[in-house]
Amino acid sequence: MDLTQEIYSDEKTSTLKSDTNPYDLPLRLKSFYSEKEFDTYVKCVERLVRSSIEYKQWVSYIIETLNVRECALTGENVAEVNIEIHHHPINLYTVVKALVVDCVNKEIEFCTFDIATKTIELHFQNRIGFMPLMSDLHKKYHSGFLQLPIELVKGDYKYVLNNFPVDENERDRIYSLCNVKAKDCVKVGWAKGEYPGVEEIVLSTES
Repeated sequence: MDLTQEIYSDEKTSTLKSDTNPYDLPLRLKSFYSEKEFDTYVKCVERLVRSSIEYKQWVSYIIETLNVRECALTGENVAEVNIEIHHHPINLYTVVKALVVDCVNKEIEFCTFDIATKTIELHFQNRIGFMPLMSDLHKKYHSGFLQLPIELVKGDYKYVLNNFPVDENERDRIYSLCNVKAKDCVKVGWAKGEYPGVEEIVLSTES
């Protein structure tokens, strides 16, 4: 069967059509059938962004070109430890979700790549909050055992909150992270050899 004789496209809307089937396949979406479908879509875009060359270039630019090469908490250099860029106080999932909801609310049709492009553009416009963290502390934060002072955040983290829809519960979570100040943290700026418990270990070993 020669499908090219049965399938054609509406080039204005990028929609596949067929004379033998009443169902059309549009490239872009307007809404979702369920919360599960919506959540899966957002996670898919998030993965696409993280795996993109542009995202990797953004991370490399921050570390290599802008010379943001030290952990914001410990001051340890990328030559000593593995440094990762952490989104804060708004995580990447929430950024993507806000962009999708914005399109749905405004009845703007979109596809995965439209949202991914907008997300990357926000990074390149420095409208994303972030901080460099050594990988172990990055994991510690995501495990719920570390607070991060808002003073250490780089980038315009308020832009997404001020320009895109973020649900109330998520806003409350973000605002609570914004309220964490350096003075509220037990210790900020640990240098190498100054981690809690290190001195005690050294003294007991020497004795």
